Amino acid sequence: MKTAKKSVKYLKDEYAKKLLKEEDCKEYVASIIASVLDLPKDYVVNNLKLLNDEINVNKNVKDQKVDAVFNLDKHIVNIEINYNNNIELQTKNTSYIAQLYLKQIKPGERYPKIKPIIQINLNNYDVFNKSEFIYHSVVMETKHHIIRNKEIEIFDINIDLLNKIDYNEIEKLNENDLRWLLYIFVCEDKKLRKEVYGESEMMKKVNDKIDNYQTFLNQWLYYDKDEIDNAGFYQKGIDDNKKDTAKKMLEDNLDNDLIIKYTGLTQDEIEIIKKEENEAE
Repeated sequence: MKTAKKSVKYLKDEYAKKLLKEEDCKEYVASIIASVLDLPKDYVVNNLKLLNDEINVNKNVKDQKVDAVFNLDKHIVNIEINYNNNIELQTKNTSYIAQLYLKQIKPGERYPKIKPIIQINLNNYDVFNKSEFIYHSVVMETKHHIIRNKEIEIFDINIDLLNKIDYNEIEKLNENDLRWLLYIFVCEDKKLRKEVYGESEMMKKVNDKIDNYQTFLNQWLYYDKDEIDNAGFYQKGIDDNKKDTAKKMLEDNLDNDLIIKYTGLTQDEIEIIKKEENEAE
């Protein structure tokens, strides 16, 4: 007897962005940042300030608007919701970091003390395919693994991993656990959300906002990953030359990281090629 495949859901990015910028959800956002950066929650709550998401007014510059950016005393924290993994997305996220960095430098002034940029990516995929929940990246010398500076830090959070955890396990976690905080991104069931978050006043505010979105904006707050994939949202066609190269590399049992490096394909695209090859056998 076959078991029904679990439907994989994600809170739509348009509502996730809105949620992160709600004044009523400031404590929730502060809790996420505090958990990722291992900072005291009270410190983050007291120093966190939402900034204008239009980070560049120059019309000749692409990607001028970030998802949610904050001033945190001595840091700039940018949170991005990423629901497809490709070169364009990676380039866009890199450009955000560069623009947030350059925005602090004014013409005619001496170089000021730059606030470090911290980018937190909430991804619906495993960016490095190592089954980790959190990845931390910095600018580092490759041979000796010496950190060059800490002016840029990137945290990639693998939201997709939460789909593999039963809600009963999430319920047992404390409110400082990032998995507990972010489970709301993959749980469309209103009743389950209330069970997981119990009497938490902070999460009641978050749930109320989501309920309001559902009432007044759009009843379809969560999207089904399989339906989107099948509709071609993520996969618009893989370049034939890259596909042929990837197939040969897979036949030689080369690591996915090498295939990504030398073909420019994404992890999702490689998995699609693998699936096609298995079905053809």
